[in-house]
Amino acid sequence: MTLTVIRSGRNIDEEILKELMEGNNSEDVLLAATPEVLSAAYARISRDPRPVDELRADARREVEKARKSTENIVFTMGHHSVAEHAVLNFDIMGLSRLAVEALEQHRLCSYTEKSQRYITLKGDFVVPEEFKGKPAEKEFRDLVEKVQNKFYFDNLEALEEWHTRAPETEVLLQRMKIVPENKQFKTREAYEAGKKATIEGWAKEDARYALSLATEAQLGFTANARNLEHIIRKFKYHRLAEVRELGAKLYASAREVIPSLIILADEEEFKKTQKATLNDDFFRFGRMDKLTINLIAINQSCYPQSERKLLTKANEVDKEVVSALISSPISMPLITAYRIYDDMPPEIRVKYVKKCLEHLSEYDAVPREFEMGEFTFDAVMSASCYAQFKRHRMSTQLPGSYDLQLGTTIPKSIAGVGKEKEFQEVMDKSAGLYETLGGRKGIAAANYCLTNARRRRVIAKINLRELYHFSRLREDAHAQWEIRELANAMCKEAKEIAPATTLLLGGKDEFPLIRESAYQTAEKGE
Repeated sequence: MTLTVIRSGRNIDEEILKELMEGNNSEDVLLAATPEVLSAAYARISRDPRPVDELRADARREVEKARKSTENIVFTMGHHSVAEHAVLNFDIMGLSRLAVEALEQHRLCSYTEKSQRYITLKGDFVVPEEFKGKPAEKEFRDLVEKVQNKFYFDNLEALEEWHTRAPETEVLLQRMKIVPENKQFKTREAYEAGKKATIEGWAKEDARYALSLATEAQLGFTANARNLEHIIRKFKYHRLAEVRELGAKLYASAREVIPSLIILADEEEFKKTQKATLNDDFFRFGRMDKLTINLIAINQSCYPQSERKLLTKANEVDKEVVSALISSPISMPLITAYRIYDDMPPEIRVKYVKKCLEHLSEYDAVPREFEMGEFTFDAVMSASCYAQFKRHRMSTQLPGSYDLQLGTTIPKSIAGVGKEKEFQEVMDKSAGLYETLGGRKGIAAANYCLTNARRRRVIAKINLRELYHFSRLREDAHAQWEIRELANAMCKEAKEIAPATTLLLGGKDEFPLIRESAYQTAEKGE
């Protein structure tokens, strides 16, 4: 299907909502059914002595005046946070997996995507505008339809059978509580159906490693006006035509209901309303990648061609976190808390953390003090794994380009059914067309040829509080195998660096056991 952007929702003033529900769809009511009413009212709170509800009423009555006021406060005075009170929702369909990566890099928005684990794909894919009407179009279509998609559909059944008999399957099902004695399953048939659906999901996850990054996706997307404007502004200059089209469609839809809050997204509108020229050069030209390329060329012999190892750098995590736990409740100077920490024997530090976390359950976030501990990971992962990793948006993630030198990730099940050679042929043909279309020369559209198995390097900075969340979700038995392995590796290194503050890291399914193991010494009279 063609790229489709449907504005599916927006926040509006409660009084306007009541009017609409009572059948009043007069011109004034419809005009006021815009999130700008809320932004305009809240923008005036700090300087207007009237109660907030009166400010909202005033904004409802005079929408055009409110818009002018908002433009002045947001863009002339620079109070951009006011735009965050306006929120829009969008259905996005027919967008490629590659373009989804560009959209979901924006951390302060919300995304819910159709899962390839639960849905059997129909083979739909995006043909990039860059290829249409050129010889590359037929080559690309043949690659996706006759090579990548064919492998997916030809091997689903065999992969499902492999997972059914794999030794680790029963262990995972036990951890996931997919067992006959689980009261969630009313009948034996219900249990068997749940087990089969789970195994089918695993087979789909593994088969999708052969699928193109051009595969179509669907998602729900929610953003406030400030972040939406930033996305649209960036997308105007993106290297992929598909992403530029997405930005244009988001802008056209948003402009219908929040024109005063997305002025930065259009140079001409900015010039007209602000009487100034908007400089978009940073978005237009970005970083000078050639500087990096030249540095690599000069120093090529000094560095390894390929690095697969997961690296970790960290501050003194235990010291930073424990000192913050000591300091914050009583406003103690942090330097004093550092000295107390330094005087604590290691076993006392562990005991202190245990006491602080003694009421923690698998559903709770650790205290904010855990954000003081930070790790930097240099990880190599497949596109399939990155699709999940990128959803942990509160971490800082710097994804590199897809790199043929980093190879591909091959699921164990594919080798298990004797299809490793065939799978590698899919990878080779995909890489071949990628190179033919200029992938190594930096032609962005060539990336559509690559598959979910292709690997990239991701530098990620993550604080310990977020690492706990990541661990709970991704070390859990329900998590996909590759990101579970990544989470295991990251958390193993974290535990070596910060043994005191990582004692409850682990998947949600195993939290009771992790907790019991951590506290059993204390319960015996530590």
